[in-house]
Amino acid sequence: MQQDEVRELREQLNKIPKTPNEISLLLKRIIKKQKEIVQIISILELFNETVYLYHVLFRKKNVANALAYLDKETQNILEVVKNIANNTKYFSLMEEKMKENVEKTIRKYKEYFENAIDVLYGYYVESRYVNEVVSDRIRDFFSEELIDEEEFYESVINFINEVEEEKEERIKEIISSIPFAMSKKRFYEYLTKGLEKDYPNYEAFLENVIDIEENFYGKLIEGYGEFFPLIAKKIEYLQSLDFKEMTREEVGAYFKKSIELIKSIQSLREVSFSVLKIINRLLIVFLPENKFETLFKKEPFIVEYMDFYSKLNKDSLDYKEIEKNIKKCDNVISNWYFELYRYNLLLGEIDYSGLDIMEIINEGILGDIETLSEYENLLNDTSEVVLEGGQIDEEPIDMALIKGEIKNVISLIEDISRNMKNEYRKARMKRLMGIIPVPQNFEKEVLHYIKNSIELDNSQSRKLSFMHTVKKKIELYNDLKNQKNFYEAIIKGAKDVI
Repeated sequence: MQQDEVRELREQLNKIPKTPNEISLLLKRIIKKQKEIVQIISILELFNETVYLYHVLFRKKNVANALAYLDKETQNILEVVKNIANNTKYFSLMEEKMKENVEKTIRKYKEYFENAIDVLYGYYVESRYVNEVVSDRIRDFFSEELIDEEEFYESVINFINEVEEEKEERIKEIISSIPFAMSKKRFYEYLTKGLEKDYPNYEAFLENVIDIEENFYGKLIEGYGEFFPLIAKKIEYLQSLDFKEMTREEVGAYFKKSIELIKSIQSLREVSFSVLKIINRLLIVFLPENKFETLFKKEPFIVEYMDFYSKLNKDSLDYKEIEKNIKKCDNVISNWYFELYRYNLLLGEIDYSGLDIMEIINEGILGDIETLSEYENLLNDTSEVVLEGGQIDEEPIDMALIKGEIKNVISLIEDISRNMKNEYRKARMKRLMGIIPVPQNFEKEVLHYIKNSIELDNSQSRKLSFMHTVKKKIELYNDLKNQKNFYEAIIKGAKDVI
């Protein structure tokens, strides 16, 4: 890696005449270098992720157990992806027709795993409801030390009111941890007022609507039951059981099964994200005109790591040796990401004032920018776009549109829950209480709601178990906030140093 290239280009930027031609030439050099860096990163991440997936992740016990849920189609795809990765260095020698066929296959697999990840989220939602219902039955056998009720409710209110800007978040943490305690009419009023409240744009409103729908009923996700059908069948079986008549031992056994199922789903999501990352890196390696040999000269470690990769596929290496090489590759990749960041900063330093941008950006540069954009979209395969407040200005929302969407949400909940088992309906409503924005003035009645929820129609053991749950939830919330504040302080300190 030549660390001085950015410095040389910066010096050149300060020296060259500020003409469209000179700026255009410099811009082309910078973008060309960025494309080259992304290609280097992609090759390294391709082999590093392949090593991690097939030689580390697949060795983990939870993942190994989860692989039993894979159907033959997915198993075959995993083998094909591995074979394509193994032969990456021969891409440039392939005939054009063969390259087109391989790329077409990879893009088909990309769509497959993107859909699989969505469906696995639906399975996660439904398996969590199984776990919630089983956990609720276990509360009947709860036995723990008594809690002073007056002190308990006082501590809950103190927790909610401790930080004003976190009040809504804290209310949702509490009311989603205790039994759902609203009539149908009251709940729909709560939902309506919550969704109507304080939305500056339609996108934010719609995001909440989608969140409610997906978390209320995971089976709504397109492809549910088609991907990994054994998981769907397992969920259906568990949801058909009646836990009310089971003994403590039987309920405990099903509780463990529900936990194992959730872990398997999470493991398969991790595998799917890993495969998707490999696929996206393969596409980046396919797209450029640069041959491998050109990039080897820029980063000799590629050759070293590919030698390790070849050796790994032939021999069974020690886990520590694999881990050492993965970490070494991670460090090299991090250095190149930092180099890419430096070029991004340099782009921001170019002064276009007084110049006609159309005289600077010709068709060649425009094509390079589009290619680079495609590369970076593939690199950012697991990240979400986060918009800061005020980044998007929209016209005020038509309230009739909002009311129409809310009516659709209520109809959906009504239709789905009509023939649902009562314990699953309540579990889903309880989850929604942690998602729906808290309506204005609800904080005035929140203590009354919490008391009703915990004390009405609950035995002493169940009542005590919910109190302990809330206490643990408060402790966990505070711990996570303290950790977040700690890391934010570290990041702020690092930015101040930069």
